[in-house]
Amino acid sequence: MTQYLYTIPIIFITILCMLFLTATNEYILKVHKKAFLVAFLGEFFIIVCELLSIFLNGSSPEFKIIHFLSNYFGFILTPILMVFFATAIGRFHRFKGAAIGIAIYFVICNVLIATKQLFYIDAQNVYHRENLFYIYIVSYFIAVIYLFYETFRFSLKGFLQHKIFTYLLSMCFLVSISIQVFIPEIYMTRIAVVFCLCVYYAYIIELTNLFDKLTGVLNQGTYIRKAKELKEKQTVIILDIDDFKYINDNYGHQYGDTCLVTVSQVIKSIFRYYGQCYRIGGDEFAIIIRKNNNLENLISNFEKVLADKFKNSPHQLTVSLGYSKYEKHDTSEKVIERADFNMYNVKKFKKALKAETLNDK
Repeated sequence: MTQYLYTIPIIFITILCMLFLTATNEYILKVHKKAFLVAFLGEFFIIVCELLSIFLNGSSPEFKIIHFLSNYFGFILTPILMVFFATAIGRFHRFKGAAIGIAIYFVICNVLIATKQLFYIDAQNVYHRENLFYIYIVSYFIAVIYLFYETFRFSLKGFLQHKIFTYLLSMCFLVSISIQVFIPEIYMTRIAVVFCLCVYYAYIIELTNLFDKLTGVLNQGTYIRKAKELKEKQTVIILDIDDFKYINDNYGHQYGDTCLVTVSQVIKSIFRYYGQCYRIGGDEFAIIIRKNNNLENLISNFEKVLADKFKNSPHQLTVSLGYSKYEKHDTSEKVIERADFNMYNVKKFKKALKAETLNDK
């Protein structure tokens, strides 16, 4: 315990630094920002409760109520904070289920505490675990597993290394928090949680830096790096929104942004299981496709879905698309150049056809 007390100033300084970094960060999503602020503040409060329970255990009975409350809030908040953080990582898409789980835990925990089946403080102000303490342990590990689940889902937005890192982080976290569960004298859980929150913060920043903030697809910087790593049989698709300047000039930039978001959503819905999608310019997107023999069908499906999305819109949006497959003896530069060239040929053909139609009228 003495060693744990020595670490407390470092933990508190770490939490204060992370609160400052989180509050001043303008790049991560607001939902993630709030999650980290709540998580670090919650950890600060739980550590204070843990310290009170350590110092007050066996002390004067007049401090019994404070001793009880410090343990009470520790038991109540620890799994709930974990579930909240997990739900925020998943951007509250499954909030209803998480809220029901929190409510059930809150009721069960209060019943067990009230009936002294989880813990109790005796007349000498000494803390005792009781026979149903394992329910808290099970609840806590369910919350941790839920956090792993949401982290894994979030990692799917990235690349293979982000998925591998998710497994490593989960394993490290699980081992760290298990120590105190099985050996109560070793106060490791709070240190492990704060450490893992810091790693989570770095991880979220890493993933956030890969993506375009408006559209949610991978950004130009990520595309430039990945384009240099093209392999044989991969295909690069480049597409550009037709007359995007006209859309912005006549319908406003807000509508233009809506168009960009809609196009990116259609791209992701059609191509996400076959490759990675990128926004590489103002109105230009790219997809790097892994091995696939049904490319023409995918492109045809994409064009149909896109046309359907804008069927009732003020402007019938279309895109020009070109692609190129990485053949033997090719280089990444040649493949991208061909895809770009093919896209611009399609665009020129459309413009020529449109001019010809106008002349005929």
